[in-house]
Amino acid sequence: MTIGWAVVGCGWAAGDMCRAVAAADGARVVAVYDRDEARADAFSEAYEATRAGSLDAMLERADVDVVYVALPHALLAPTAARAIEAGRHVLVEKPMALAVSAVRSLGQAASERGVVASPVLELRTQPTVEAARTLVRDDVIGDVKAVRIRTVIDKPQSYWSAAPWRARREDAGGGVVLMNAIHQLDVVRYVTGQELTSVVADVATLQASVEVEDTAAAVFRLSNGGLLSLTAAAHSSGAADEEQIEIDGSHGRIDLPSAGDTIRVHAEGAWSHRVCDGPHAYATYVRRYLAAVRGEGAPPATALDAAAALGAVLAVYRAAAEGRRVDVER
Repeated sequence: MTIGWAVVGCGWAAGDMCRAVAAADGARVVAVYDRDEARADAFSEAYEATRAGSLDAMLERADVDVVYVALPHALLAPTAARAIEAGRHVLVEKPMALAVSAVRSLGQAASERGVVASPVLELRTQPTVEAARTLVRDDVIGDVKAVRIRTVIDKPQSYWSAAPWRARREDAGGGVVLMNAIHQLDVVRYVTGQELTSVVADVATLQASVEVEDTAAAVFRLSNGGLLSLTAAAHSSGAADEEQIEIDGSHGRIDLPSAGDTIRVHAEGAWSHRVCDGPHAYATYVRRYLAAVRGEGAPPATALDAAAALGAVLAVYRAAAEGRRVDVER
């Protein structure tokens, strides 16, 4: 059985996912829709798919099983809700919605309709992340005590002008923490099994003329009593491949980079570098999502995972606004 995918939103963010779908066994992009007809035409040609004239027309097609939603943040939840109501499985770009309650509502609606609703949190399926998760579960570094996240990037100013919605708080919901650090916060939950329970934080817009933050610092309390510190910067001059997660255990440490196939592990008193082979993260993500759609396994991430990740981000913003420690909503 071939699972037909419909793509809503044909911007650059959809490229990696659609290439992974096109390469997957038993899946095909059958329809695309974007208000920008030129972008929709480009995707239609690339994947030999029909360009739908509207979302309604797309949802009426009998060959559409999955709706992949890759729109500006404020449009994700209402679009996914319409697809779920039409009885379609949905794969939704992070953060899935701009309120934790809205993410949970999508998950509940999908459960009631008997369809799969998942966010795109693709770092989970990077070979390095899977390897780190195994090391923690195998007690190689002991109990997790502290985590340090660096979300340090040098985005060009064109990042904002190329997609102006990113610069508007109403449309985007947030800046570097929501756009980028949310992935690493999710990875920490996935690798360590710890929840983020409360946070103190501050955010600022220091480098770009936008409504959302481009700089942030936060300290989370983990569910086991440990600490997680986050440093985020969207415009750190010259930064390249500097996003990193460091996990301190009671008798070891894991350094997990954002790029490459190697993690650094300190165990039994010595450092080692471990090469982590495996398929591209998007390929694995699509394969596991397709298995869930077929009823053959769990999706790579659930709406509850998206709610926890979004809750951590929104807690950063609330803590910064109120100048106090706040609890993380999940």
